[in-house]
Amino acid sequence: MPIKVIALDVHGTLAHFKPDRVRPIDVQRLLERFGMHISYQAFEAARQGALFFDCPLRPIEGWPDFLALAFARMGRPISVDVLPDVVRIFERGHDMDVYPDAIDALRTARAAGLTTCTFTTLPQFMLGDAWPQLEPHLDHYFGASEIGVAKGDRRFYERITDKLGVRPDEILAVGDDPICDVELPMAAGWRAVLLDRDNARFSEGVVQIDTIRSLDELRLRVTP
Repeated sequence: MPIKVIALDVHGTLAHFKPDRVRPIDVQRLLERFGMHISYQAFEAARQGALFFDCPLRPIEGWPDFLALAFARMGRPISVDVLPDVVRIFERGHDMDVYPDAIDALRTARAAGLTTCTFTTLPQFMLGDAWPQLEPHLDHYFGASEIGVAKGDRRFYERITDKLGVRPDEILAVGDDPICDVELPMAAGWRAVLLDRDNARFSEGVVQIDTIRSLDELRLRVTP
């Protein structure tokens, strides 16, 4: 059965966070200036909670919405006077860069007549400057908010298949995580390729793993 859809992970596959991204300790230090004391570890746990529990429930409109959810999960609702300062550091320092091989790979897939989409937990706004570069080359953005469950849940892949209206084995998943980008998509009937940019030689727990070292190799596979 020929491939009809290329589904790509975002973080680590199409784009990566910039080296100076916001750290939880940066949030703690900022809030201390306003007399608000938190644990940076608690903030990181709450951020992850908002990402994996709140994002699947509804669209998240941007950093103010997301950060308010994170602080609510900590039991520390944040003042509307302080929130803009926290939002500002995330807008400036939580941005993503597109990998040099990403756009050409998407263009090649489209030229081959394939549908292109993402499969990720990240809301679109978290891609920052990377999103306007990627958007013209994607037919669909499938994040947790669009699908209703977080990535890693078997239903995540099944619902994407339903939305695309294709057979599971007509979807090729490409990503850098051997579990949620390869093993679990394959369990849902997709085909999958592991993107191993760092030559880490993942193998444990993944059956019949197919590996590429860059998205340039993917271009060679989908070129007519």
